[in-house]
Amino acid sequence: MSSGIPGPQGSSLARLSAFHRDPLRLFRTLTEEWGPRVRFRMGPWYFVLLAEPEAAGWVLSHHAQGFVKGPGLDNKNPLIGRGLLTEEGPRWANQRRRMAPIFKPANVTMMRPWLDQTVTAWCQRQVSGETLDLQASMLELSLAMALQTLFADDNPSVNFLEDIGRHVTWIMEHFYRRTRSVWRFPYHIPGFNRRYHSHARRLASAVHSLKPRPRPFRVVWDALAPEPDSRLDEMLTLIIAGFETTGHAVSWALDELGRHPLWQEQVYQESLQESWPSPATHPSTEAVLKESLRLYPPVWLLSRKPTEALTHQDLTLKPDDFVLISPWLLHRQPAIFAAADEFRPERWLQNPHQPYAFIPFVGGPRRCIGEHLAMAEGMLAISRIIQQFHVESHGARELYPGLTLSSLKPMRARLTRRP
Repeated sequence: MSSGIPGPQGSSLARLSAFHRDPLRLFRTLTEEWGPRVRFRMGPWYFVLLAEPEAAGWVLSHHAQGFVKGPGLDNKNPLIGRGLLTEEGPRWANQRRRMAPIFKPANVTMMRPWLDQTVTAWCQRQVSGETLDLQASMLELSLAMALQTLFADDNPSVNFLEDIGRHVTWIMEHFYRRTRSVWRFPYHIPGFNRRYHSHARRLASAVHSLKPRPRPFRVVWDALAPEPDSRLDEMLTLIIAGFETTGHAVSWALDELGRHPLWQEQVYQESLQESWPSPATHPSTEAVLKESLRLYPPVWLLSRKPTEALTHQDLTLKPDDFVLISPWLLHRQPAIFAAADEFRPERWLQNPHQPYAFIPFVGGPRRCIGEHLAMAEGMLAISRIIQQFHVESHGARELYPGLTLSSLKPMRARLTRRP
């Protein structure tokens, strides 16, 4: 048991049920009642919820030295069990070193023409005045950008993108349900995992059908593991982690712009420049993307487990604790962000916030390897789409904290082509 951390008493199966129904509400309720550090039980397990930057930063920055990943994606999963998301120790470090050159800023800069071409093709396919689902559309676009750049596959068809997207979405939802189920039948028992294996086989077949073309920048193929099983895991991890997070981030940003016409106009004026969107030339566009990542971080929950008893200042953790850090909760702390629940991009044009107060790409040694590429893709997509279309969002939104933070309902928006 941990000492010195306040929290409710009892094992509380009701609390476990509340977590499954609405974890975001449960986290907010706990921190409002007990403060930014809360210790509690859900069923037989002990949890420590940290919603303050300094403590969260200590845990995340000491991952390799004192922590391993806690409950979440299953590292025994036959699809991504050897990928960057789930590996630990030397195997993870080896993958990280092999993949790192692909995501360096200089290499991402060389991807720009292909990214621009992909976004332009998406814009050309849209019919002015029609209503679409931003979430589904941006997932399709982000997947196309990943295939064009990381995998060097030219012009994947819309049907192909929809096919891969459908399988990935189903599998992600399956992973999410499995982490919250007491019935976790081993994957090698086919009768209980028939649908999963069907989607997994089709996704693997689609990935194997990719036909890489020459590129003037580094792509993933030479960086992948030589062993066939590990190679497939690494490929699927890049697709699943990359396109889901970027797609959701851009869809939330466009949805907010469709509800805030003054900010949409600022982004439009910046988009008229000939320069590539960057923080220096498009500060309002970057501020909109960052504010959307603050309000709707795709990775909304991180879990860690101490490998031994650890103490940092007045915080003590024991090996039987599961540490929870929710970027969604951390980003909405009123002591850190004024009007924390409101969309205010101007906050990013002012003074920077303290370290680990804003962690949409996590932090420490497990910081997202694709952060620079994701920001470049996001700023480009927002800028080019707003340059071409006026976006008007409508309809209710309901947060869905699955493996990534998405909208439970379709994100309806009308795109009208600008004259």
